[in-house]
Amino acid sequence: MTRSHDDDQGLIPSKLVRASDGLPARPVKSWAQEKLFYIERYVDIFTTAMKTRWPRRVYIDLFAGPGRSVVEDSGEEIDGSPLLALNAHYPFTDLYLNDQDSEAISALRRRASGFPSANLVIRNLDCNEAAVDAIDALSLNKRDTLGLAVIDPTAFQISFEALETMTRGRRIDLIITVMTGFLKRFIDHPSYQRPLDQFFGSPDWRTLMDLRAAGEKVTFRALLDSYEDKLRTLGYMYVDDDIRILNSRESTIYHLVFASKHPRGAEFFKKISRRKYSGQGRMGL
Repeated sequence: MTRSHDDDQGLIPSKLVRASDGLPARPVKSWAQEKLFYIERYVDIFTTAMKTRWPRRVYIDLFAGPGRSVVEDSGEEIDGSPLLALNAHYPFTDLYLNDQDSEAISALRRRASGFPSANLVIRNLDCNEAAVDAIDALSLNKRDTLGLAVIDPTAFQISFEALETMTRGRRIDLIITVMTGFLKRFIDHPSYQRPLDQFFGSPDWRTLMDLRAAGEKVTFRALLDSYEDKLRTLGYMYVDDDIRILNSRESTIYHLVFASKHPRGAEFFKKISRRKYSGQGRMGL
């Protein structure tokens, strides 16, 4: 199996592997299970609490993958975020699943065919195109719609403009993987300037790097704060990044950034964040 040069950061190796059902699966490191643990918990609390309050409960996954992953160290097979959403005890009424990898999306179509859904849309698009496409595909402008979007890129593929287009004026909670460890390694590489401009929504982040180059102490916390401040401009007044995913060396790989426009969403995320994947209570981070 060929690996990407970013494999030690917990990013996805460049090729899919075969799962026991004969379909392609995504090879992942063990810590991907922790991320999915929190996504599944939020899906559960979201769908359970909102099942009678909102007629249309929609789920959007812009990096859905093949729906199944294989943990490299153990060989254990685990459901990815789209199958967790499809398998919710109180189902979403509408789901939009997308991935740019045609092999992955073909496998996802076959796996998803076993789940009943009132409206299931599966696309093979760039994530930024998909964010716009989801608006009409799921009729997101209907007033009776409440949404959850999981955005789990391997780097900084999702642009802030696409997020804004998808969420502006709409009730959509967000769970976004922000590759903090990736920032630490590659923030000074010129080739990342344009992708980061698009990810942050402007070149303003470069001001922080200029300060660092001038000798001032600038932490990567400042970059995360900058991104979260941009989310607030879209009406996301409740932003939380308490969940950090660590690798085997106890280094932060990424933060799960949660954003909601309603205090109930913040309440839900705080509740599911109180317990670690290990089963221990979570102290303040």
